[in-house]
Amino acid sequence: MRLRRIWVEEAALPYETTRRVLARLPGVPVDVIPHREVLRPRGGLAADWPRQAKETLLLAVQRGPFWRPCPGTPEYICCGYQVLQVGLNCPFDCRYCILQGYLNLPALTVFVNLEDCLRELEEQLASGGVWRLGTGEFGDSLALEELTGLHARLIPLFARQAAAVLEIKSKGRALDPLLPLGPTPRVIFAWSLNPPEVIRELEPKTASLGARLQAAARAAAAGFRLAFHFDPLIWFPGWEAAYRETVDRLARAVPASAAVWISLGALRFPPPLRRQILRRFPASRFAAEEMILAPDGKLRYFHTRRVEMYGRLREWLEAAFPAATLYLCMESPRVWRQVFGVAPDSRGLARRLNAAALGQPPAVTTPASDCRPS
Repeated sequence: MRLRRIWVEEAALPYETTRRVLARLPGVPVDVIPHREVLRPRGGLAADWPRQAKETLLLAVQRGPFWRPCPGTPEYICCGYQVLQVGLNCPFDCRYCILQGYLNLPALTVFVNLEDCLRELEEQLASGGVWRLGTGEFGDSLALEELTGLHARLIPLFARQAAAVLEIKSKGRALDPLLPLGPTPRVIFAWSLNPPEVIRELEPKTASLGARLQAAARAAAAGFRLAFHFDPLIWFPGWEAAYRETVDRLARAVPASAAVWISLGALRFPPPLRRQILRRFPASRFAAEEMILAPDGKLRYFHTRRVEMYGRLREWLEAAFPAATLYLCMESPRVWRQVFGVAPDSRGLARRLNAAALGQPPAVTTPASDCRPS
């Protein structure tokens, strides 16, 4: 990661995380600003903001809640995941990244008031319930860990929990400083996976598939549980052989017993993002594929293509990881039924994943409880 500039909100100056980050970036110019809104030029999103944002760091104070529900979509099945918004944006530059469409500041934002985050977590977790939380929804969990030390603070907190699990999701490999903090069943290291050709073309600055799998193997050897996300699945000529080999490599790299859950999600994005992708990356073939406007307002592959891809991945993954909970991320009941024969409602899917998070056998379900029969 190459940073050219650091902005610091005045309110962020007293925090330990601010001092830590600045100490690790000597020589990078630092400007103190009254608040981050001054960075937002009039006229909306500038065309070159995504590029600038990969080279600029903003240290800011999170004034809203850190803990937020994952933004679900009506009529699509949601798993009840919870998000810790500890930052915004990512130094990686995946061509398909949906954050390109939501970026409203030209910077990688780190919220430095970690003490407030830990206090909020303690209060929420003390209220009871089973929770699955992650830090990888609005950025990569591990990409800035060396600077912030965030997960080195979070792992001990979750290790003390009886019914809450933290998922640390990444396309990177820099997890070695965190491994001595385990093992604990309450922390799951997760990786987004794609075939090498997709990673080379569409996921620049990320770790290679081999490096991700090596990192996952190290996490498993240190006693941590694992999760994997084939999301987004990208269709291209030869996709079937490429994804089959990726699953085979995954199965050879990590013990099957270490995988808690594996998700599948086909490429999808809001229509305006297609224009932005093609403007930034004119040669990107994936964004020019024929797609359909789905009921959630996003462009998606035709459902027959999604069902075909999900079905093949399901076959390979269930054979390689029979104990892992396999599920579709933000998909319609119709697609669920065609792939699995039944469609859980959102509460039913959440119960299944909660049971997996706590190491419990999956609950027996019936169409009357949490499944919609085909």
